[in-house]
Amino acid sequence: MAIKNTSCAVSETALAAARQRAAQTRRQLQGKPTPAELLTPQEAADAAPFYFVLRNYIRQLKEARELAGLTLADISSRTGMAVEYLSRLETGAQTNPTWKTLATYASAVGCQPQLFAIEAGSRTATQSKQRGGRSKDRAERKP
Repeated sequence: MAIKNTSCAVSETALAAARQRAAQTRRQLQGKPTPAELLTPQEAADAAPFYFVLRNYIRQLKEARELAGLTLADISSRTGMAVEYLSRLETGAQTNPTWKTLATYASAVGCQPQLFAIEAGSRTATQSKQRGGRSKDRAERKP
């Protein structure tokens, strides 16, 4: 299926206005704290550890998709999820995906999802396995 490359003409006035708005927005945001600067290290450790783990997992899925040469449209056709939803998932706008959504996406890019519980402290899941520690690779069960 060939895709036509069409372009629409944008007037110089509209383009100049858009550039002016963009410059104004950049000036307004200059000096504002970055997301990483909004939380203290203790707040990040206490309040949102799962969020950061989730964002890292989704980043890995996106990297796997890109390495496989797949587009969001390809993933959409494999999973039945809307391209817009997948985009929001990858950019972090969708902050509460279900386990099923994550597993479906992972399967579509050729990955097998895993969930590990590691001991609190400095040991990683790999270190825990090497020392004979238990590491859970299945989803939590509801009581």
